[in-house]
Amino acid sequence: MIKIEDIYQKITQQEHLFTKNLQKISKFVYNEPKIFAVYSASEAGEYMAVSETTVIRFCQQLGFKGYRDFQKDIRKHLFKQSTLTDFIEEKSIKVNNDQPLKQLMVKDLEAIQKTMERISETNLEKSVNRLIQADSILVSGSRASFALASWFAFSLDIVQGRTRLFQSHIDDILLRISELTPKSVVVLFSFHRYAKETIHIAELAKKQGAFVIAFTDTAQAPITAYADLLLNVELDITSTLDIAPPAMSLAKTIISAISLKNQKQFEERAQRLDAIKSDDFFS
Repeated sequence: MIKIEDIYQKITQQEHLFTKNLQKISKFVYNEPKIFAVYSASEAGEYMAVSETTVIRFCQQLGFKGYRDFQKDIRKHLFKQSTLTDFIEEKSIKVNNDQPLKQLMVKDLEAIQKTMERISETNLEKSVNRLIQADSILVSGSRASFALASWFAFSLDIVQGRTRLFQSHIDDILLRISELTPKSVVVLFSFHRYAKETIHIAELAKKQGAFVIAFTDTAQAPITAYADLLLNVELDITSTLDIAPPAMSLAKTIISAISLKNQKQFEERAQRLDAIKSDDFFS
């Protein structure tokens, strides 16, 4: 793999030979590299208003065998890169000065709206049914995704039980995987920068025969190779921190749907929980 700086250097060296369309593509490499990570050559060409052949020729002129080799290096660069700068820049550019704090909340609402429009209703329904039918559920997420996984596991365990949160500092990964059956469901939260531990759990769970549901941010994320069902939260920016509101809304939607489908079971669980004397636990 070559570094992104090497790609920039190759562009600089070759730029004097570029046609207008190749120059157009080079600007997208600098300003919107995610296009090349997410789209196929034909889709990228359509987005940039050039032909697929021109996109491939651009890659070859930079010394790549073809578009796939170029895409592979762009993906590795983006997947390893922190998104904190994107998080700050997005806020500083688009926040309304009249009501800046409320406008930040509006941005979250827009992200939730976009996710609602893009998510597959069929996939949502499948995820709900699979979770209801599961004999056991293992939930995992690392780094920024851990908070989402923790909330989902806690909430699902309250609603229907049979749910466990994988915690690397407590759980033995091989023991947890060995407990999975073909009726088990593993729910994984894997967002940019895609922690290797979560991907490894997905790989082991698939080998064990469990059904894998993945919350992620693009169909090109590494976790997709092992997921039976994808719940994508795709935003126009890569900031992991911006993923939280729509991802949480999506997770909460699934919890709510399960409680409604299994209303009688949920009410019985709530009654048993409320019947326990809890004065010593709450003020």
